[in-house]
Amino acid sequence: MNYKELKQLIQKHNHAYYDLSAPTLSDAEYDQLYDKLETMESAQGWRDYDSPTLGVGGAAGKITHPYKLYSLRKIYEGEEEVESWMDVILPKIDGSNLTLVYRRGKLKLAITRGNGEQGEDVTHLAEWIKNVPHRIDTEFDEIVVNGECVTDNEVENFRNYVSGALGLKSAYEFKDRNINFIAHDWLGIDMDYTPRMRVLTAMGFFTVLEERAWNYPKDGIVYRCNSYEKSQQLGYTSKYPRFAVALKKRMTEVAITTLQDVLWVVGRTGTVNPTGVIDPVVIDDATISRVTLHNIGIIEEHNLGLGDLIQIERAGGVIPKFIGVMQHSQHGIKITKNHAEETIGQQTKRDGPRLLVADRNNINTSKVLEHFIKTIDIKGLGPASVKRMGLTHPVDIFDDQPWAKLGANGAKVEAEIERTKTKPYDIVLASLGIPGVGRRASKLIISKIPAFRNLRDIETTEIKGIGPSTVDSVLSWLDENEEWVLTLPLQLEQNVTVEETVGAPARKVCITGKLDMTRGDLADRLENKGFKVTSTVTKDCYALITGGDTTSSKYKRAVTLGVTIIDYWSSQKEVLSGDF
Repeated sequence: MNYKELKQLIQKHNHAYYDLSAPTLSDAEYDQLYDKLETMESAQGWRDYDSPTLGVGGAAGKITHPYKLYSLRKIYEGEEEVESWMDVILPKIDGSNLTLVYRRGKLKLAITRGNGEQGEDVTHLAEWIKNVPHRIDTEFDEIVVNGECVTDNEVENFRNYVSGALGLKSAYEFKDRNINFIAHDWLGIDMDYTPRMRVLTAMGFFTVLEERAWNYPKDGIVYRCNSYEKSQQLGYTSKYPRFAVALKKRMTEVAITTLQDVLWVVGRTGTVNPTGVIDPVVIDDATISRVTLHNIGIIEEHNLGLGDLIQIERAGGVIPKFIGVMQHSQHGIKITKNHAEETIGQQTKRDGPRLLVADRNNINTSKVLEHFIKTIDIKGLGPASVKRMGLTHPVDIFDDQPWAKLGANGAKVEAEIERTKTKPYDIVLASLGIPGVGRRASKLIISKIPAFRNLRDIETTEIKGIGPSTVDSVLSWLDENEEWVLTLPLQLEQNVTVEETVGAPARKVCITGKLDMTRGDLADRLENKGFKVTSTVTKDCYALITGGDTTSSKYKRAVTLGVTIIDYWSSQKEVLSGDF
């Protein structure tokens, strides 16, 4: 058998093993063929670019990671404390992530990070990556090592340079890139962090625990929990491990994108604020699709129009904002005062660089206030009390003792207001008046984003039950309202489980039939009263609320199970008050 035939035979067996999960040889038989190929290549002094000995694996392409790879949650200097149990400090290497898979002590796969679930097979390049052992002394059938590829070359952008190198098809071109591998975890092993890294060192890996790792380019510091048991208890979010964070310096990051539309929002004081809808662009690992355009004065100064190529920044990793025009569109529509008026359906007037609603009496914040009082449940604050106290907005409730204007009744209202300060965050979030965010939506949101300060992460966080329209609604609302919410002396972070806030046990109710509101709105009202709204009728249901439909499966099941049936139309007052 000549060299070409032997190479193709091994490739055939690799395909059967890695791609089809249907091995055609025993391990011993495969090893004999592999060793023969290595001997042949050594004797002839050369090998083909696609030789299996350059890295054994399946066909080049997408490979599923043995373990899902998570990003690290970022915190910034001076803004958040590092937890005391994060007792290991490591450099955050600025390179390109790589996973190595060893089976029976032999390197079998090298996989780029990709999307964290699948990456590119770059096993053919592994021979020329420094500190990647091709054989390790271990009793484990499989070892998965994750780490960072870095370069010893002096280059302008280390990450791009290394990522580009890992994308090369030619191993001979790759070897001149001087790529090094720094291991930062052994995945899938139940061992404390520092001991397992020391084992990797003993196997021949260069690990991030070594002092020399700090000499490589880095973009922050990693703090993580050493205890395996504690890390398991903490677990993961959908994106991040809870047992590790990356501490970074606040930096202003700039990107270029296209302005597609402008949304105008009327604030509580009558200011008309513009928000730009842009082609999505990634800044600091966050996908940005909206940006503040400041005011009409800035828009006019830059002669801004739809379709313009603009420059934006995310200063401090907070609110993205417009900073300038790179190129005007030849066919774009200029943004004017008329554009704002058409959007909000009201006349406006100039106040310096700002736009204000012309008819200040047309600014209706009373509904926001009414919703807040009702949802957060401040007893004693009816329309008459609100008028006497001079309240026009939720912030007024907590400003300069307004209850003193109520005389003898002021003490009771004061006590009620104080009680709101301990209300759980899911109720607070639902009370803010964000369109589309009632009690149910707030619970879904806080299950993934438990703090208001991080609510803009909704743009990049997958939350089951929260659709694009709600995401857009939240982001637009934040552009106008984020600052005043942060001044409220309320719980703006979930520090108890949502179920704990509803009451135990909550009475289950189910809804069916036609109503004079959406079922979602009624569900929100009932959950504010302590009920748990379910989608199906079960034996432990407290009641089925029906809009007169006696033919539905829910109605028939309620009759069969003996569940109380309440007609919405004849008992509307009782249903809405929760007194049934």
